Amino acid sequence: MNKETAKQLLAQSITNLQNRREQITMADVEAEVINNACLNILKNKDTQNAIIYAQLFTESAQELIPQYSEQESMSALMGIQQNVLWDGMWDFLRDYFQKNHGIQIDDVETTPSIFYSTKHKRYENGILTSESEVERTINLNFINDKEELVIGIAPSLSPKKSYRISQTETQAQYKGYDPDYLFTVIYDSYEEVETFTLEMPNRNLKIIYFE
Repeated sequence: MNKETAKQLLAQSITNLQNRREQITMADVEAEVINNACLNILKNKDTQNAIIYAQLFTESAQELIPQYSEQESMSALMGIQQNVLWDGMWDFLRDYFQKNHGIQIDDVETTPSIFYSTKHKRYENGILTSESEVERTINLNFINDKEELVIGIAPSLSPKKSYRISQTETQAQYKGYDPDYLFTVIYDSYEEVETFTLEMPNRNLKIIYFE
C-alpha cells in the first residue's frame, strides 16, 4: 500500500457515496477514511502496520478535501488503530459497505433488517425502573441463515456480534461473543420483528424495545 493507491481507493469510495446520496457531510468523510483504511488493513491481514495505513488514508483525505482538518485527521488516526483491533470490525464493515455502497466485501450471506422503536422499558433486578418514549433505530444483520446476528442500536449501542442459542416459531435468542450481552428477537405473525430485548445479565439489566 502506498499513498497513490490509498488516495485512489478513497477518492473512488467517496465519489460512490456522493453518487448514492447526492450530498455528504464531513462526518461521512471521516467514516469513509476510517472504514476504508480498516477494510484494507484487514483484507491484507496487516494489523501490525495499521498506523501506516492510517497515515496514508488520513493524508489522502487532507489532499482530496481541503475542509478535512488536522483535528479530524488525528481523530481518524486513533479510530483506525482502535477499530481494526475490534473482533467485530469485519462484520461492521460488511454491513457498512453493503448499506452505503452496495458492495459485498466477502461471500458471507447476510440479511439486514431495521426495527424502528418508539419506546422502551428498562428493568433492573427484575423491577421496572423507567419507561421512555424515545426513538431508537435497531439494526439487525443476520448471518448464515440467522445462525449469527450483528446488532447495533443507534445511538446507544455500537455493533455487537452474537450467536443463536435458541429458537421457536415466534422468537430467537442470541448470546453475544462479548458474554455481557444477550438479545431476544420476537416476531409477529408476518415474521416481522415485533419487539427486541437487550439484556446484560452481569448487571441484572433488561431493556425491551417496542414499535
